[in-house]
Amino acid sequence: MFRLARAAVVALTVSTALAGDPDPKIDPFLAERLAGGARDSFLVLFDSSEGLERALGEARLGGGDGRAIYDVLRLRSRSTQAEARRWLEGLGLRFRPLWIVNGLQVEGDLPLARALASRDEVVRVVADPAVRGIDAFAGTDAGGTDGLEWGLLAIRADQVWNLDGARGAGITVASADTGVEWTHPAIRDRYRGWDGALASHDYHWHDAIVDAAAPIDDHNHGTHTVGTMVGDDGAGNQIGVAPEAKWIGCRNMDAGVGRPSTYLDCNQWFLAPWPHGGDPEIDGDPAMAPDVVNNSWGCPPSEGCDTAVLLDSFKALRAAGILAVVSAGNSGPSCSSVSDPPAIYDEGFAVGATESSGALALYSSRGNVTVDGSGRLRPDVAAPGSNVRSSVRGGGYASFSGTSMAGPHVAGAAALLWSAKPQVRGLLRITRCLMSRSASPAVSVSWPSTCGGTAKTVRPNNFFGWGRIDAYAAIHFGPDADADGIADACDCAAANGGAYDAPAEAGGIRFDTKSALAWDALAREAGNGTVYDLVRGDLADLRAAGSIAASICQGPATTAATRTDPATPAPEAGFYYLVQARNACGVGGWGAGRTRGTCP
Repeated sequence: MFRLARAAVVALTVSTALAGDPDPKIDPFLAERLAGGARDSFLVLFDSSEGLERALGEARLGGGDGRAIYDVLRLRSRSTQAEARRWLEGLGLRFRPLWIVNGLQVEGDLPLARALASRDEVVRVVADPAVRGIDAFAGTDAGGTDGLEWGLLAIRADQVWNLDGARGAGITVASADTGVEWTHPAIRDRYRGWDGALASHDYHWHDAIVDAAAPIDDHNHGTHTVGTMVGDDGAGNQIGVAPEAKWIGCRNMDAGVGRPSTYLDCNQWFLAPWPHGGDPEIDGDPAMAPDVVNNSWGCPPSEGCDTAVLLDSFKALRAAGILAVVSAGNSGPSCSSVSDPPAIYDEGFAVGATESSGALALYSSRGNVTVDGSGRLRPDVAAPGSNVRSSVRGGGYASFSGTSMAGPHVAGAAALLWSAKPQVRGLLRITRCLMSRSASPAVSVSWPSTCGGTAKTVRPNNFFGWGRIDAYAAIHFGPDADADGIADACDCAAANGGAYDAPAEAGGIRFDTKSALAWDALAREAGNGTVYDLVRGDLADLRAAGSIAASICQGPATTAATRTDPATPAPEAGFYYLVQARNACGVGGWGAGRTRGTCP
């Protein structure tokens, strides 16, 4: 959504001398593009990744769910950008709010970029180039009814359906792609906006390109990937891994060409979908967010995409418990060819591609990641990606190849896992662990023999990660010595049935009555052995010392997320309360990272 103060966009001339020398804040790629009076789209960023981490910490204290994250991020954005927005509006210049990274998309020239960069509250100004977002290989006509596709058999999706009775019911997957032909017979009935008689697209569809009110696809790529996640026409075209999951979609590419701003716009819509024509900073509803987002696209730094510009948006999705599946790219077989965001980010679950023979596809990008200096191992796993038959526009079917086709297999498999084991829904570390550790190592690699210091014979490696995913094995992965439903390999306290993950900071502390405090329980996320320490302190002491060391424990640790404290502060004084969660896996901390010993 753009905002425009006046209908006419006025010309802007800013003195370089008045603006000072803000060029160190301006990405050199952007400065070069704007040289000589050119105009282009660019992004103005008002915060650093450290600022996002602080904001997410505040969100955890407010409950840590999607609502708390949305509220903190949108209010942070409106507050820090207020003066810059007023200045732009006064000039009649349009901008797109990108609250998920505390940024704005603006179109203008170098003087405008310099004027914005000169503002104290602006951290960076980077390019917003049109980039080649997808590079899946051209498909072939695959009309007719082929029955169950080879990729579904390879990852044993059919065994999950038949033996576990799980087909993705209750889970929503999302498409970040070229759009979707929602009326295709293989995917229409799985669209969350379709009730069987009428369609309602609000909260189920967003177009970051032209703001189309109903789903469209100008390329086939998005329709194809959605089909692999959920498709089944009921007449023999069983193309989808999780045929009872629902899907929603956001169009972030124009005929396969995207921009960082459109990618960010879709990510913030996934975190808190808003209705068509709504205000993304007011009308977002995190309750409508998807469980899994499939990202079969890239943002190549070789074409001007800043390596870090999308990172904070994926951190926010992860904090909200939304699994971001990302395709590794099609630049293999060279090592360190996983080079484009979001595949380079640890926040994405990166996927390479296999052939039907079980071999790693020659085109599948390999690690390690060098473009950002991280040396990160990539990909995490592999999945069927070559000659994958799925839905395309016009109600037909075609076979495409690429890691773009592998990613939707993993997104669908995650939906099956969460449908069969709802206790791990939204637990991303455990989900990724279960899907990775259960993957099949039977992936052959023709060349080379090592990448990024890892041999193709060890796991994980920089060829196919842990291996080709196995949806059935992920659900039944074991052993599980403490019988808490989490395999030992993914359980940080394998011998303790009450703990399987370290708790986050406890949040949402409140008074339910005058004396009864309550906070958001973390047992589902961390295990029923999670206990809570509650401390109370005097506000005057906190202000004077800047420490909670003088606070008093309110009784011994408790598994209940509530405690009664009948005490009242003296007149003109006040109390503060903090809650710490802990279990056998670790300690969640006292609020904003403060240090104090645990209670008895």
